[in-house]
Amino acid sequence: MMNTVPVELSVDQLKQALRKLPAKEKVAIWRMLDSEIDRAAITKKFDNAVKSIREQYRAADEEEVIAEINRAVHETRKAKYGTNRS
Repeated sequence: MMNTVPVELSVDQLKQALRKLPAKEKVAIWRMLDSEIDRAAITKKFDNAVKSIREQYRAADEEEVIAEINRAVHETRKAKYGTNRS
């Protein structure tokens, strides 16, 4: 007979615990979670995002779009890493 004890973990604590698992167990967990993913919903959400972006920038100059992308990447990296990575 196995006894169980309820434990409350934050998402960060769970991630840390998962990182400590052996590769074989990580793969087993990944396969379990992968089977639960609604790929059609993810694809639809992605397609809608791409459609929205295309509509938004339909009349925009390609150079302006690239410059805006570069600014967004720079800001995201700065926020994530706290440095001026380009």
